[in-house]
Amino acid sequence: MRDDLVFTVFIVGTAGSGKTTLVDSLAQWLESNQYDVAIVNLDPAVEYVPYIPDIDVRDLVSARELMRKYKLGPNGSIIAAIDMIAVRSQEIKNQIMDLGANYVLVDTPGQMELFAFRSVGSLLINRLSLDRSAVVFVIDATQAQTPSGYVSSMLLALSAQFRFNMPQVNVLNKIDLIDKSLLDEVLEWGEEVDLLRNALMSQGINKLESDLSMRLTDIINAVGTVPKPIPVSAKTGEGLDALYRVLHSIYMGGSDYDYLE
Repeated sequence: MRDDLVFTVFIVGTAGSGKTTLVDSLAQWLESNQYDVAIVNLDPAVEYVPYIPDIDVRDLVSARELMRKYKLGPNGSIIAAIDMIAVRSQEIKNQIMDLGANYVLVDTPGQMELFAFRSVGSLLINRLSLDRSAVVFVIDATQAQTPSGYVSSMLLALSAQFRFNMPQVNVLNKIDLIDKSLLDEVLEWGEEVDLLRNALMSQGINKLESDLSMRLTDIINAVGTVPKPIPVSAKTGEGLDALYRVLHSIYMGGSDYDYLE
C-alpha cells in the first residue's frame, strides 16, 4: 500500500447528534497524534462551526443567499444548495487532492434526510471519495438510551449503510450525558438481541409500537452487517482512540472490525 493514500471520512447523522463537534474533536485528536488532517465543510446552511475548514462549500454556495434570492424555505434552499454543490463536485474534489492530507474529514449537512436519503447525497459522496473512504454514522446516545430509541437509531444507521454502500462505522456519541450503568446496558443491546427484545417488552410502550419495534429488531438482526456502535464523547474525547483504530483498519484495506480488540 502506498503511504500517500487519501482517506476520506464522511461524518453523517441526524440533526443535533454532534456531527460537527465530532469532526472538530477527531481532527484535533488526529493532529495531536501527528497525522495530517484536512476538514471539509459540506453543509451550505450551517451558521457556525468550531473548526477552521480547509474547504468550505459556503464559499461556493450559501443556502441562506438562495433562500433570499429565490424566496425558498429553509429545506428548499438546502436542497437547491446541495444540488448545486453536486454540480461542482469535481472542483471540490480537486481542491481536496491539492490539500495533500492523508485524512480528510467531511462534515455533511445537518439535515440528514435532505442529504442521505436523496440520490444526490450518495452521488456526492461517491464523487468525493478518493483512495479509501468510510462513513461514520453518529448516533445521539441520549436518543438511543431507550430500547425503542435504540432500534430507531440503528434502523437509520442501516438505512445510511444501504444508501452509501461503503464501509461504515457507527458511533454512539454524547456518552458523557448518560449514566455508565445505562451506557453498559445500551451497548449490551448491540451484543445480544435477546436482551434488546426483553428490554422492549418491559419498556411499557403500547402494543403497536412494541410489535413494530420487535419486527424492526428482527430485520436489523437478520441483516447481520450493522456495525455495533462505538461509544464516544466528542466533548471529552473519550473513545476517539477506539474510533481511530477502526478507521485505521479500513484505511489499511480492512472491512470487518471489532472495536474491543
